[in-house]
Amino acid sequence: MSLWDWLFRRRQREEELDEEVQAHLRMAAQERMEQGETAEQARASAVREFGNVTLVEEVTRDMWGFRWLGTLLQDLRYGLRQLRRNPGFTAVAVLSLALGIGANTAIFSVVSAVLLRPLPFPDPGRLVRVVSTRLGETAADNASYPDFADWRAENHVFSRMASFNVDSFTLTGAGEAAHVQGAVVSAELFPLLGVKPLLGRTFLPDEDKLSATTAGFPIILSHRLWRERFSSERGIVGRTITLDDRAFIVVGVMPAGFQYPIQAEPLDFWTTVAVEFLTAPGQPSMAEQRGAHYLDVIARLRPGVSRAQAQAEMSTIVKGLNQQYPENAPRAVRIIPELDGLVGGVRPALIILLTAVGCVLLIACANVANLLLARGTGRQKEIAIRGALGAGRARMIRQLLTESVVLALLGGSLGIGLAYWGIPALLRLVPEEIPRLADVRLDGSVLLFTALLSLLTGILFGLVPALQISQSDYAESLKESARGLSEGLHHSRVRSILVVADVAVAAILLVGAGLLIQSFWRLERIDPGFNPHNVLAFKIDLPYVRYSGVRQTEFFREAVERLNHLPGVRSASAALPLPLDGNEVGTGFDIEGRSVPEPERPRTNYSWTEPGYFRTLGIPFLQGRDFTAADDLKATPVVIINQTLAKQFFPDQRPIGRRIRPGIGNGYSAPPMREIVGVVGDLKRESLTSEPSPEVYVPNAQSPLGSMIFVVRTEVDPASLVGTVRKEIAAMDKDLPISGVRTLDQSVARSIAQPHFLTVLLGAFAALALTLAAVGLYGVVSYSVARRTHEIGVRLALGAERTDVVRLVVGQGIRLTLIGVTLGILAAMGLTQFLATVLYGVKPTDLVTLTAVALLLAIVALLASYIPARRAMKVDPMVALRYE
Repeated sequence: MSLWDWLFRRRQREEELDEEVQAHLRMAAQERMEQGETAEQARASAVREFGNVTLVEEVTRDMWGFRWLGTLLQDLRYGLRQLRRNPGFTAVAVLSLALGIGANTAIFSVVSAVLLRPLPFPDPGRLVRVVSTRLGETAADNASYPDFADWRAENHVFSRMASFNVDSFTLTGAGEAAHVQGAVVSAELFPLLGVKPLLGRTFLPDEDKLSATTAGFPIILSHRLWRERFSSERGIVGRTITLDDRAFIVVGVMPAGFQYPIQAEPLDFWTTVAVEFLTAPGQPSMAEQRGAHYLDVIARLRPGVSRAQAQAEMSTIVKGLNQQYPENAPRAVRIIPELDGLVGGVRPALIILLTAVGCVLLIACANVANLLLARGTGRQKEIAIRGALGAGRARMIRQLLTESVVLALLGGSLGIGLAYWGIPALLRLVPEEIPRLADVRLDGSVLLFTALLSLLTGILFGLVPALQISQSDYAESLKESARGLSEGLHHSRVRSILVVADVAVAAILLVGAGLLIQSFWRLERIDPGFNPHNVLAFKIDLPYVRYSGVRQTEFFREAVERLNHLPGVRSASAALPLPLDGNEVGTGFDIEGRSVPEPERPRTNYSWTEPGYFRTLGIPFLQGRDFTAADDLKATPVVIINQTLAKQFFPDQRPIGRRIRPGIGNGYSAPPMREIVGVVGDLKRESLTSEPSPEVYVPNAQSPLGSMIFVVRTEVDPASLVGTVRKEIAAMDKDLPISGVRTLDQSVARSIAQPHFLTVLLGAFAALALTLAAVGLYGVVSYSVARRTHEIGVRLALGAERTDVVRLVVGQGIRLTLIGVTLGILAAMGLTQFLATVLYGVKPTDLVTLTAVALLLAIVALLASYIPARRAMKVDPMVALRYE
């Protein structure tokens, strides 16, 4: 390029810039003159507003590529000034957006912590859960230790594989006796996870064997237990501590924050599976029984191995084990990502809530867009002047979008404050069993989400008004503005479409909330099969060293007797497990006189009970008798069955006197045939929505167990007896703490905590959506009345009745609502199919719910339209005509 060409183009660019600067100055001066300033004052103010930008500065900025920054700052200043001039509009818009963005931020913080945040281990994507199931079933049934050992030895797809199960122990010798919870794990767990201890070491491979633990079982302490019970003593490694009257040698302490398995209640320690091999002489340990399925299994995929390849190889291995051990029920295996195994059960509920809260934000955006359209109608003259002075359409769209984004960022900032305040309240509603709730916080990822959401929200609700306002005919707009005519038909149509969208989205949320409310109402009224009111429950674990066999039986019998004599106690007993506590014990059983192959043996739940258990819980006896103190190891082995087992296996005969053999022996060398002495009503064992399954109850004296859960029915508030109960148990053994203290009402409430959480939040979001939709509808109808004052005055002057005016105004609101309701109901009939997995006793297309939502929205629309209609009735025709 020659010097002449460069100078010519430079001069041409200067002239273009000068024209643009002068156009901006003229527009700014015109705005100042509209506010009452003289021409000289307006010109001076405009120059100050542009920061005394000279032509040379503009050219310099353009040459360095920074001119856009000056223009952006100018747009921001002007946008903030416009918002400051309209405080009412700004407050309503910012508050609406803050509610939507704040709710989204709060829910996303939970979703991010629970579902999206990677597990806190190296290369977490290669961690998988190996889930064992009964062949042909999908429900997880855990794995036995012999199965796990074979999987570990035969596979070629995992670099490491480890097993674990959670158990409870009694810690003594370190202050007051305490109930502690730990994980019994195989030695490879910590290398598999890729974590190192804060102090000491992890387990050695040989420490999985009982022969390597003669001096004591190895144990690794959690940071919390080390801090609270051992005062963060640095010399703790190598020290011997006592759990369940057995010696454990501390080999390490894990760093703060480490937890595995990740669960709501943090663990206190980890020990090896060598503990599982210790049992009474002549009794096979749990770890030696291929039919004892009690373990969870985690593995790390080898580099280059996919989950599909791992699934194929593990299926082959399990198929071979089924053929090798035909006496066991055939098994199957599933390989799932570890994160899915951890949070898979809560994922649908959280996704539903995130979708619902996103719909609330859409309604808020539609409302703000309506406000901007209404405000834009009043700015038609300003826009027309800008266009007439040379401002391009793109330039005006950019200015209007800048104002929208500023609104959204203000709403987002306030929304972060609302989320910060609301997250603690939200966490109080979240079910305790949802994992990783301790990680919920407003961290960088959540704040980034909020910033991007605010930016996209500003563009979303600002784009349509900006396009509509900027495409006006400038000459016509100036004429209309001078005459004071109403907004164009196109603007009115866009506003109506936005209101219809509001109502449609609100209808979808209301239908979803209505279905969940119906479902939860039915859940609360399910009969669990027992009376949970005024029942206190707590657990006692007897140390095996001091209590075994007969001594276990004697302790539990004496404890029950003492509790029965306490003031305020109506009845007391003990059992394991309790209904709805999430712990099930399953086993196969045989029926005398019926021979079936081992893999086809029927299955039943198995419970240990003390006499009086059924009376204490209010479980009805249908036939036969309860257990008595005489039902011990010297007496005939007996069993009580539930109604479902009686119907399935003794449909046409009286089961009393028949004999069955449950596959758990305990006090006998082999599981004995047991005489059926009673039939009781069915319980909701796993959850309130589960169907009853076969169940057997055996007297604890004939099947001694070292852990039992006591149930105490009281005549007073159960919580008031906790202290008395503690003292009574301490009087029997001061080193036996009670744990898991709760009422059965709390157990029932916990079993429906997730439906309750989902129902409350979706109901709240639906109520907010309904409110925003009503406000949007009121705004459109009210604005329409204000803009049609002249028309209404003409109608009244020509003889129209005021009731006709009401019918006209209300009809507009009802018409928009009916369209929105129709679209929303149709959409809801499809979308609510995703709720089917969380509903109980109600279909996603429930006609009662759909009808109720339609009527509710119609009533709200009537109210939202009637208020502007009353104002229209009071229009004085002469005043309206004279005003126009």
